Amino acid sequence: MNEFRLDGRVALITGAGRGLGKAIALALAEAGADIVAVARTTAQIEQTADEVRALGRRGFAVTTDVTVPEQVRAMAERAAAELGEVDVLVDNAGNLLFKPLVPLPGYSPPEQPQFQQPTTDDEWFETINAHLTSAFYVMRSLAPGMLQRKWGRVINITSASPDRIGRFNSLYDTAKGALMTFTRSMAHEWARYNVTVNSIAPGHFYTEMSAPMHDHPRGREWMLGRIPMRRTGDPRDVGLLAVYLASEAASYVTGQIVHIDGGETL
Repeated sequence: MNEFRLDGRVALITGAGRGLGKAIALALAEAGADIVAVARTTAQIEQTADEVRALGRRGFAVTTDVTVPEQVRAMAERAAAELGEVDVLVDNAGNLLFKPLVPLPGYSPPEQPQFQQPTTDDEWFETINAHLTSAFYVMRSLAPGMLQRKWGRVINITSASPDRIGRFNSLYDTAKGALMTFTRSMAHEWARYNVTVNSIAPGHFYTEMSAPMHDHPRGREWMLGRIPMRRTGDPRDVGLLAVYLASEAASYVTGQIVHIDGGETL
């Protein structure tokens, strides 16, 4: 089914050194795309690029802090010089802060010492910048070429979290919810140029960032109790969905928030 192939396309994935970002990068490479792997940790994205090359595709690692606009501009220039103009962008970079906005009277679990301090200005801006501002910078840098060529795919990795609000994730939920709205706004703005903008909203997947909850017996019991399928997902599932959204098979799909969560947000 040629519509699902990505041969001749260049895909750039932020946060590509581990977890969902790496799984997405490798799945896109299997479908034929050349890959620009972006993150702050050089060793991790070099490993991703090595694995892309082992699949027979071109892989290039660019160490970048995507919350710094100057670094994002340099990243875009290096990617174009090395592999050509970017056709597929996956905004996956992010972080997680598990903490109430302010301390809650009578609730101070000893295993969560951060609960005793209010959320700081730095924590707020670090979370918003990691998820939302980074996507703004990268989309602003790469979209002009897509619009000129009248072909492009933007996939923003959000989360099922804003649709199943839990405790102590207010900053993360806010950032991901805003990125969902940004996705829909840009999809409407760019649709006539054949540039689609969609979001993948994963539920519970085992990654380095989410490992503390998965590895905690009560946390895992809580998660599985919320998921109708009674299991967590495989990062490759997200990669396969990204292949679809990046391909010609999804040419009439834009502005969508696609949940992949075992039915948790039903």
